[in-house]
Amino acid sequence: MRVAADLFNKDAISRPLFEPLSEEHERPDEWSGPLGFVIGGFSRPSMQAERDGALAEQYFAAAGALVDTILDRRVADYQVANAALFLYRHSFELLLKAGLPPEVRAEKDIHDLGKLSRSYAHHKRRAGETVPPWIIKRCDELAAIDPGSEAFRYGEYGTPRAKDGKPIIDEIHVDLLHLKVAMAALNAALVEQNWLIRMARGERP
Repeated sequence: MRVAADLFNKDAISRPLFEPLSEEHERPDEWSGPLGFVIGGFSRPSMQAERDGALAEQYFAAAGALVDTILDRRVADYQVANAALFLYRHSFELLLKAGLPPEVRAEKDIHDLGKLSRSYAHHKRRAGETVPPWIIKRCDELAAIDPGSEAFRYGEYGTPRAKDGKPIIDEIHVDLLHLKVAMAALNAALVEQNWLIRMARGERP
């Protein structure tokens, strides 16, 4: 199939993607035009947790929107499986990191959700809070499939293990409705425990 010639118009091939924010981009609400993305604005180190929380919200919302397009039969499930799972997984990595002290959060190479959830629970205990065991169990489950944040991005899967520790060699299935509910529960639990994230979502003391 030939590509339509008008696809390669002047704007499509030469207009910059990233342009300075100006009055032309102002709008009365999020549903009015011009539609677009505003990025940047979190420059102070003290805003790292709020930034992580805000980014986590974006990834989680994107995952939910993608799942909804599958449920609405607008896209086939197999076409966007890795993308949806990556968006969910990355949102939880950011939520966990947002709940860690700045010096721990600064270690950029921590990607394993199992290790992150245990570090998160450890620091919450030191602050007098308790992390429900099911949160760590769910993070371990995701980490078994994608321990280093590469499986869903690149298709480089590890060897998931069953409850008895035996490796799961055959293909596995993820029920979409269960995934959506389980991810919503994990998201809500992590957000509820982190006031900085709740502030980033617009809540006030």
